[in-house]
Amino acid sequence: MAEKEIVETREGSTRLLIPALSLTENIPLKVPAFFNPSAKLSRDVSILAYRAFLEDTTSKKKTFGDSFSGIGARALRVAVEVPEMEEVYMNDINPLAIGLSRKASELNSVTRKCNFSVNEVCKFLITHPTRDEQRFGVVDLDPFGSPAQYVDCLLRSVLDSGLISVTATDTAVLCGVYHDVCFRKYYGRPINNHYANETAIRLVISLIALTAARLDLSIHPLFVHSYLHYIRIYIKVKLSSSRASNVYDDLGYLRHCFKCGNRELIKEYDRSEVCDICRNRFRLGGQVWISKLFDKNFIKRMANYNLKTSNNGNYEHMNKLLSICLDESDDIPYYFLVDEIASKLKTSPLSVQKVIEKLSAVGYRASKVSLNARAFKTNARINEILNLLR
Repeated sequence: MAEKEIVETREGSTRLLIPALSLTENIPLKVPAFFNPSAKLSRDVSILAYRAFLEDTTSKKKTFGDSFSGIGARALRVAVEVPEMEEVYMNDINPLAIGLSRKASELNSVTRKCNFSVNEVCKFLITHPTRDEQRFGVVDLDPFGSPAQYVDCLLRSVLDSGLISVTATDTAVLCGVYHDVCFRKYYGRPINNHYANETAIRLVISLIALTAARLDLSIHPLFVHSYLHYIRIYIKVKLSSSRASNVYDDLGYLRHCFKCGNRELIKEYDRSEVCDICRNRFRLGGQVWISKLFDKNFIKRMANYNLKTSNNGNYEHMNKLLSICLDESDDIPYYFLVDEIASKLKTSPLSVQKVIEKLSAVGYRASKVSLNARAFKTNARINEILNLLR
């Protein structure tokens, strides 16, 4: 690779060596090596999440495995900016990308804690041991597209009570453009509607939960977020056959009426799919994860680390996002848009805060939504919302 094709950039407090073209092309290039500059926010969040997790872990081995490391942007930042992490393992199928990672580790003086491999993802996850363990304390899976085919290997690679972070960028599939592909990959149906990004997240978590249960593992979501074309999930994994046996307590189905906007959660598949408000047929979504998406104590620890790095360019954005997550009614698996409500009422949309105040005043639960700034969550039904705001 010619020297002029490679440039140095800084992200957070980490120096990276990246292909020059990756800074000018709209779509990240896989050749000569992969780097996505628009995923900086995702990597910023990762640093907060990993530090928050390691603060509360009892694991003696603080090891990080990055299965799709590319030029090492996320893993190098972990090595530099997460001082609690003792060992970092970077893997990519592209030897040029790993070569850039190795050189960048020298620039950042973290070579002693970095390990490098050129391998197929599942082979790396299952057979690549850390110094004292066969598994990693924290493992990242950030593929180009769907994570579905790697979930089994991912879960086999993490320590008991370890953390997995998973990215999915096949949002067209998960948000309802390709129903059959989604069902094949995630064992659930998407719904192409206003809250499709939350359904997408819950479909991915459902797949992880079902795969984990087969391996006598249970999962506990800690944090999720969505930005541009990707969704990102952080999950704690625990070895427990008894908890794994109860996996279906956390799974269910969504029913959405495209005529009146009625939406509801059901635990069991019900072939009586007629909306009781307008008598139109429901569209069924799922199986999806129907329990909480956030561990509020984990969010608080993330917010504390965000405060300590307030010179970060994404500080204000992250502060606002984490504040919403803390108050969000994340056990409600859908949301409403204020524009959607206004359209039905044929009025100008109220602010999200005003809608929440009106719903709360008459006894309904209501909160902002971290996945959409124009949305609110509530346990009120669509007809009750319209009657209240009419």
